[in-house]
Amino acid sequence: MATSLLVGFLSTATGVLSARAQVQQIQQLNAQVQQLLGAGRYAAALAPARAVLALEEKNFGHSDVRIADALVQLATLYRRQGDYGRAEPLYNRALALQEKAFGSVHPAIARTVAGLALLNFEQGHYPRAEGFYRRALAIREKVLGPDDPDVAFSLNGLASLYGTQGKYAQAEQLFQRALAIREKALGPEHPEVAGSLANLAEMDRTLGRYAEAEPLYQRALAILEKTKGVEHPVITVPLDNLAELYRLKGDYTEAERLYRRALAIREKALGPWHPDFASSLNNVAVTLIDQGRYDQAKPLLERALAIRKKGLGLDHPDVAESMTNLAEVAVAQSRYDQAEALYRRALAIVERALGPENADVAAVLVDLAELERWQGRYAQADSLYRRTLAIRTQALGPQHPLLSQALDGLALVAVAQAKPRQGLQWLAQSLDIQEHNLSLTLATGSEKQKRDYLTTLSKTADIALSLHLQAMPGDAAAARLALTTVLRRKGRVLDFLSDDLAVLRQHLDAGDRQNLDELAGLRAQLAAAIFEPPVDEPQPQYRSRTNALTLRAEKLEADLSRRSADFAVRSTPIAIEAVQRQVPAGAALVELVLYRPCNFKATRASNQFGPPRYAAYLVRAGAEPEWLDLGDAARLGTAIGAFRDAVRNRNLPVEQLKGVARALDHRLMQPIRKKLGQTRQILLSPDSQLHLIPFAALVDEQNRYLVEQYTFSYLGSGRDLLRLARLDAPRQPPLIVADPDFDAASGEEAPQLRSIDIRKLHFAPLPATREEGSAIGALWPKARLLTGPEATENALRQVQGPSILHVATHGFFLKRSDQLENPLLRSGLVLAGFNRRESGTDDGVLTALEVSSLDLRGTQLVVLSACDTGLGDVADGEGIYGLRRALTLAGAQSELVSLWKVGDVATKDLMVDYYRQLRSQVGRAEALRQAQLQMIARPELAHPFYWSAFIPSGDWRPVGSN
Repeated sequence: MATSLLVGFLSTATGVLSARAQVQQIQQLNAQVQQLLGAGRYAAALAPARAVLALEEKNFGHSDVRIADALVQLATLYRRQGDYGRAEPLYNRALALQEKAFGSVHPAIARTVAGLALLNFEQGHYPRAEGFYRRALAIREKVLGPDDPDVAFSLNGLASLYGTQGKYAQAEQLFQRALAIREKALGPEHPEVAGSLANLAEMDRTLGRYAEAEPLYQRALAILEKTKGVEHPVITVPLDNLAELYRLKGDYTEAERLYRRALAIREKALGPWHPDFASSLNNVAVTLIDQGRYDQAKPLLERALAIRKKGLGLDHPDVAESMTNLAEVAVAQSRYDQAEALYRRALAIVERALGPENADVAAVLVDLAELERWQGRYAQADSLYRRTLAIRTQALGPQHPLLSQALDGLALVAVAQAKPRQGLQWLAQSLDIQEHNLSLTLATGSEKQKRDYLTTLSKTADIALSLHLQAMPGDAAAARLALTTVLRRKGRVLDFLSDDLAVLRQHLDAGDRQNLDELAGLRAQLAAAIFEPPVDEPQPQYRSRTNALTLRAEKLEADLSRRSADFAVRSTPIAIEAVQRQVPAGAALVELVLYRPCNFKATRASNQFGPPRYAAYLVRAGAEPEWLDLGDAARLGTAIGAFRDAVRNRNLPVEQLKGVARALDHRLMQPIRKKLGQTRQILLSPDSQLHLIPFAALVDEQNRYLVEQYTFSYLGSGRDLLRLARLDAPRQPPLIVADPDFDAASGEEAPQLRSIDIRKLHFAPLPATREEGSAIGALWPKARLLTGPEATENALRQVQGPSILHVATHGFFLKRSDQLENPLLRSGLVLAGFNRRESGTDDGVLTALEVSSLDLRGTQLVVLSACDTGLGDVADGEGIYGLRRALTLAGAQSELVSLWKVGDVATKDLMVDYYRQLRSQVGRAEALRQAQLQMIARPELAHPFYWSAFIPSGDWRPVGSN
């Protein structure tokens, strides 16, 4: 018995010692896992992580909750390597054990659920990811309280998901809450606060709000400098972010300075052979390339390549990236043989590392194709472009914007090989894809993103016009493609600049508003998926997700188009036939367009396009479109400038002015008149500087002003005719606003809503406008007249579709002060209280942006009887960013605005006569023409300075005709 007891005791003691040893072994293994995890060596960490799980399963069994942490640890390693198939069952197994042991609410469950959220997020399974994120957040809020720092982690995860989906407003709200929690719990200078600031800054940068992003990045950097030290490697991340922001803004000097600072820190902290140091070298080099400093970029890229080869091996994708950057420098320096060798080595690397059908392979292929095209090796270029197209179609889907790069290349190669019809087919495909993605970008992106994206697409538009006007001038199909491109693209950003869908939303019922909101969300998700796809999402899942989003969005668009004519006009694809049907008999739409002629056999990017030229396309009902090239834009520009100066100078003798007007007409309108024949009504859509001249004051071969023979009505684009096909009825009688009391007390204080600086402006009274308003009011007995202190900004805000809106006051147009500022904030109207304004919502200023949100649906005519109301920022292909376009966006059917200040008395005479014509049921454009002809007949007002300042836009028909 004694012997047996002794043996049992020894056995138990041995077991205790063995258990303690195993605990120590597990601790050592876990420490090893964390060390490798911190170093990013996920594959190496797998073996010790598996050993930990095996030991714990042996000790506690397979169904004990104590093994859950080991399961989550191993799952996290698999997830970070992209091995989602192995990660998910481990997370699920851990979650099942925890729920069985703890119930549904426990901090450990929140950690596991957060891992599942990340797993689904990285795979692009966004609805499932959102569910897991929300559950983790709810658990932490319940267990830890709403202000615990762990809650901030969950908020950040959910916000990142929303940001990826393009749900920027929701993401920003969550990022803001996470920041507030961290500032309260940890203090305003904690490193985690810096992380939240960086998240918000990244959101602003994504939305193009660079002015808002900059101070957030700077504050995050300052916090980390204070808490970690000015040379700690952790501050290189905000340095890089801030540098990239400056690079996007075009401030390459500051971007380079910050990138070089990050470079120095990484070299000192990590050593000259660390991969992160190579990344810094690459960042500096790319900024130098942006500035054309290729000689300085080359040695940095070569050093980065050497580091990556040594540290990562010869077949790593980062090595291929360095090679492609070096190849880009070689191309810029016309070292084509070296560039080709680098591209081909990079191609071999990515094919081995990622597979021959990976989308990253296509990125190298298309660069190589471009190089072959520059060298005139068109057959080789064609083959590479075709392979690029096949890979990207399979990997990214048939509507991805990157497909256009290959399609454009194929079009250029075909034309260079004297196969223009084949080139036309490739180009048509590219333009259709760009139109699809343009709609997404314009519907969801920031104003800067919209303009930037259009700028990137301008090359294809130039190719389309060049293909027609140069390579296929007699081809009807080429002409139709070029004209369709003009109708699609011209003025497109302005149509979206004021968030016209938000204006439309106000006039829909609850069900349609819900559908419109869902559509906006789907478009945002599609835009995010297309322009910023998740790096780790498998290509089949990516395609499946984007296809599902597209199908749902198309269904909603179809439903909304059936129920809302306004939405249908906005969303229906642009077709020449639809525009043509709206051109009245005896009239012609004249689309003037600025384009850069394409050199289809260019040997480098810098000579791909030549100096800009003007062209004109004529559209008439029942006839094929006509066209002509109007010549060099610079020569026309000189004549335009001379004419603008002359027509605004009332002291210039009329005959001398007519000589200047005739010189411009000879180059501009005389060639067009040869196509017009007996047509006398011109619906004119100008481009670039042509927006700023009165065509009516040009002079023909018989020394007559064009107004004596033609009736002009201006359009932002021929697309405007589609909008005019379906018009709302007025809902209020005419409203006349005249002679505001600029010295009246301004409205009650409220947060400032505008960013323009107009503090130095002061306006004098306009007493003649009161007489003007009274005279017009006498012609329209039901009109309401507001003068003096009643002529306020708030009064205009409250209008609801008056039949006529006449505003006789000062207008202003401020010169560009910040290239990123919304241009609709730089022009506007001055109303009562301006000279005594406060920072309020009724401060006597109504900017063009605010005008665009007025309710002018049903308003048949808006007259801005003031100086400079027709001016604004001129953008090639975009039109006027100012009051003229803002009124159209607000719903006005026609506008009458001025290009310069004429004088109160002359303006009053013109306006009263104009309204008399309108009362006689003369068309809106023809009424102005008749009033102008009567002024020409008066010797004291015959100078075009007095009668040609006002230009009519939009609907030309009589008031009330709809």
